[in-house]
Amino acid sequence: MITSPPPSGAVELGRLGRLTSWTLLALGPLWLLLAANDVVFNLSPARRALAAPVLVAVAVQHTRLILRAVPGGPTGRGLRGDSAVAGGRWNILLLAAAIATWGDMADRPYTAIDWAMVPGAMAAALALSLPARARRRLLTAVALGCAVLGETVAQWRQEHPDLLPGVPAATGAAMGLFIAAVELVLVRLWRAVLEAEHVRETTADLAVAEERLRFAADLHDLQGHRLQVITLKGELAERLIGRSDQEARTQLREITDLARAALEESRAVVHGYRRTSLSTELVNAAGILEAAGIHATVDGDAAHIPHQLQPAFAALVREGVTNILRHSRARHCRITITASPGRALVLLRNDGAPSHPADPGNGLAGLQERFHAIGGCVRTATHPGGHFELAGHASRETPA
Repeated sequence: MITSPPPSGAVELGRLGRLTSWTLLALGPLWLLLAANDVVFNLSPARRALAAPVLVAVAVQHTRLILRAVPGGPTGRGLRGDSAVAGGRWNILLLAAAIATWGDMADRPYTAIDWAMVPGAMAAALALSLPARARRRLLTAVALGCAVLGETVAQWRQEHPDLLPGVPAATGAAMGLFIAAVELVLVRLWRAVLEAEHVRETTADLAVAEERLRFAADLHDLQGHRLQVITLKGELAERLIGRSDQEARTQLREITDLARAALEESRAVVHGYRRTSLSTELVNAAGILEAAGIHATVDGDAAHIPHQLQPAFAALVREGVTNILRHSRARHCRITITASPGRALVLLRNDGAPSHPADPGNGLAGLQERFHAIGGCVRTATHPGGHFELAGHASRETPA
């Protein structure tokens, strides 16, 4: 039996999404680490007093802008619209201060690249919240500003004659564009991961909804006709009472037989004992898994499973696929069918199992009862590396 999925709010990120978010947050301090080292050990007190506040402000604002660009990231919530994030004027002023700091350091051959990361990091973080056209304009302006300012300051001071002309300009422009490219690619990757997780959750919900519709259709097909016949025979028996009691009793016996058969068939639908084709269930399972981006492989022939066992194994495949969609982040799933002379086995093995498995609910308990009724069993196992197995065993000599 398939249980309803828990109510979903924000899409839960997978391991790749969380890794991407944390990488983005770490980039700001990483870009500025070498420049901070230069502040501590190499700068004069006056230059240190001017450069240190800019470094700290860029690092803090970079983190805030990243959190704003990736809501629902590693902290589980975004800061979009948060009053802690200053407005555009503050960002522009800080970007101008970063460019000016770079210009002051552009003629230092051994640390110029480190200082070019300061305006690059600020521009990259600011560009994340802009539309494509405005983003290109901003990055072009920052690259040209760094190039012109760096080259102008280096040629004006001429404190390092061995510094080749054009090097400060190339350094400022290249580092700004490089840092922006890295962060923009990571944000695009993060958004793709988020969309993939949303598609996975939607697919799981659709699988549950489809199963409910299938159950409702089966119940309607089974009971619609019988209930209609019972109603007609009941009306006929009511008219026959007092006129032909013997025929009325015959109609009532038939009503009782119909009701008993309807009750047995209803129980069969609820417990999954209808003669479901394992082959059909495997085709449906492979289609659902492939639609969710999970590569599905089926080994073995369903025709080797005795027909009286196929409903139970079809229910096993159905429950296993639903749990893969709901509880794992699988990329591969292998379904193996083995029919030895005395036993029949269907094994589902997938990767991406959570480190802390969720409560299996009523689905696996229902499978255990179903297989116990045919002399079989169901087992589960979690292996290192996030691999999960669901297997059903039954004797091939189980009577129909």
